[in-house]
Amino acid sequence: MQQRDQKKGAILQKYFVEMKAMLSEAFRVLRDDSAAIVVVGTSKMRDMDTQTHLCLADIGATMGFDVVGVTRRAMDRNKRMMPARFGKKNGSPIEDRMHEEYVIGLFKPRSQFISR
Repeated sequence: MQQRDQKKGAILQKYFVEMKAMLSEAFRVLRDDSAAIVVVGTSKMRDMDTQTHLCLADIGATMGFDVVGVTRRAMDRNKRMMPARFGKKNGSPIEDRMHEEYVIGLFKPRSQFISR
């Protein structure tokens, strides 16, 4: 992204730095043998899919999580998964963009260190 648009690239980099901090803190506070679920929407910048779900799974793995899986989930417009329309017939801009989200399953394994 940096090569296509420096400003957008900087925004994306800041997002991943913040998400790395969040996943690091989640790993710190979770007990051993505990799961964490991260749900993330899709994102395109300059017509390029940022593959956010795969990047976050990779970041989670570097934090020490076992990545159990990454699953695509379709968002149904007719259910309470999208913003309420309040009688409008046309979809909102977010409704026009968001058709799917990804669920990332992370697991904090038992610590390998023996505390004394």
